[in-house]
Amino acid sequence: MNTVQIDGIGKGLYINFYLIGAGANGSHFFRSLCQDIRTYMDADSFHLFFDEILLIDGDIVEKKNLGNQLFDEEDVSKYKVHSLADRYGGHYHLNIKAYADYIKDVAIIQRLICPTAYDESQIIFIPFVIAMVDNNKTRQILHELFMSDETPNLLYLDAGVEAVSKDKDETSGFGGQVVLGFKLDNQVILEPVATVFPDVFEEDEIPMPGCGATTLSAPQRATTNKFAAQISNNVVNNILHNHTIYTHVINFNAQVAGSRAQMISHEQVKAFTEAIEGMGL
Repeated sequence: MNTVQIDGIGKGLYINFYLIGAGANGSHFFRSLCQDIRTYMDADSFHLFFDEILLIDGDIVEKKNLGNQLFDEEDVSKYKVHSLADRYGGHYHLNIKAYADYIKDVAIIQRLICPTAYDESQIIFIPFVIAMVDNNKTRQILHELFMSDETPNLLYLDAGVEAVSKDKDETSGFGGQVVLGFKLDNQVILEPVATVFPDVFEEDEIPMPGCGATTLSAPQRATTNKFAAQISNNVVNNILHNHTIYTHVINFNAQVAGSRAQMISHEQVKAFTEAIEGMGL
């Protein structure tokens, strides 16, 4: 089986997480991410430099969010990122920061990716951007980030779920996909979501109901959100566990509890090896 072994770079690995979207997908993913990181940090075998998780979202908690997102009555009218950061940062004793606004252009996310000082001769910093969003505009901005020479190293995971059919189709609203993009030393190893699915460059339909409104009219969507979050957590867990990437694209259907993975190819392993050689490592 082909894999991309990130610790094969030959330096210590320094990763911070930047989670964009704190709603139906994002809140479930975030809780599990905190639990996973704390579990690994408590283990003697954990060898990863980690400072913080930054939560990014401008949404405020509404009552319609309480059914399918991890918020309580006391959170209503508060920023989602503040509620989640306070609750789970304290519970898991992690440094969680919050940015209560939207990513409106690439300069914002570039400014937010700000590691602490480190020895570049011994350590490589790879920011891990995780998009749990329901709009293509944000994906377009993150694609610009991925392709920018100002971001030489980047892990970029996107989780998307399909729209619910306006017809009463009992099979709609269950599908989705998780795509992991990866670049090293400005060399693309794994293509990002907008390259894999070019329809990301299409304009969003206006108006678009939010996650809470969608779930009220289509309760099956809650399971799809949790399924997308769990698959995303599994991908991240492999990087926490042994710094390994096994899959590039995972298509899933929550209705049949199934998924189909596009495994790492020989060509992608070759691209990774060439990137390392180009770095002189």
